[in-house]
Amino acid sequence: MTTIRIPLDVVASAGAALPELPPMPIGALAVGTAELLQQAADLPAPTSVTMYDHQAISVQFARHTDSIRAITGWARRFGSITTSHPGQIESDTGTWHRTDFDYYGIAVHAFAFIPAAPASS
Repeated sequence: MTTIRIPLDVVASAGAALPELPPMPIGALAVGTAELLQQAADLPAPTSVTMYDHQAISVQFARHTDSIRAITGWARRFGSITTSHPGQIESDTGTWHRTDFDYYGIAVHAFAFIPAAPASS
């Protein structure tokens, strides 16, 4: 077996950019989503999973503080970090918790909105 290595500077100097890959069909995205969920089978399950034809998956968790730990677990598993910021949904104020990562070229956005605890009187 013969291996021919082409240095990257030779490829770059050739001036030809690699073509963009076409978007994968929604069926292939569904298979990728199933594989993602299988890899996360031992983690807390989301309440909703949405696939988008622009090569993205959204994974939503319940509006409960346990979801913070769930999102952190997903971030660890898939090599990402978690972020949080205050926000609002209609009249509910609270905090958005999220992690974003790439799963074999598919953008994954896992998130939960945790409503603020009621003020004590």
